[in-house]
Amino acid sequence: MMDMNAFWLSLVLTFWAEMGDKTQFVALAYATRHKLRDVLLGILWATAAVHLVSVGLGKLIAVWLAPGYLAALSAVSFLGFAIWTLYEDEETSDVRESNQNPIFLIGATFFIAELGDKTMLTAAALATTHGWFPVWLGTTFGMVFSDGLAVWVGCSLGKKIPEKTVKWVSASLFFIFAAWYAVRAVAAFR
Repeated sequence: MMDMNAFWLSLVLTFWAEMGDKTQFVALAYATRHKLRDVLLGILWATAAVHLVSVGLGKLIAVWLAPGYLAALSAVSFLGFAIWTLYEDEETSDVRESNQNPIFLIGATFFIAELGDKTMLTAAALATTHGWFPVWLGTTFGMVFSDGLAVWVGCSLGKKIPEKTVKWVSASLFFIFAAWYAVRAVAAFR
């Protein structure tokens, strides 16, 4: 049976971590030239692949570290993600046209863009303390929902939602989870 708490936690954190990220702008750019279905399928396969690698790395780390150290590492990671979200480089990726299958092209772009990104690291951090499958599924769907929403909002509302507001909401969630894992770490060392 799947741990639904880990699934929902992963989905929500990834959803908010992806808000205002460079890949949302890439999704929006691709959506202006390709079918929404192709953009979402490209995002889906790339995210599923990257986050599978991420949860695998998280599980390896979990084997080597005691629970208190894992909670401390998660707290530091989430604190870093909060700061990263607030001070993230605002440049967008260069989107190039190609004769390749748009689903493959979009997926390859997302795969490369997500390597080492905060959503990948979020998946790894969550996998250290939760089951790999619900974390992988939650992070994958969280990112697809976030990027899909960005494309829809971008096409529908334009610039009515300030990017600064999105960044602060995302960073606040990471600060909250950093504090929660810090409390878990302190409790584990008592």
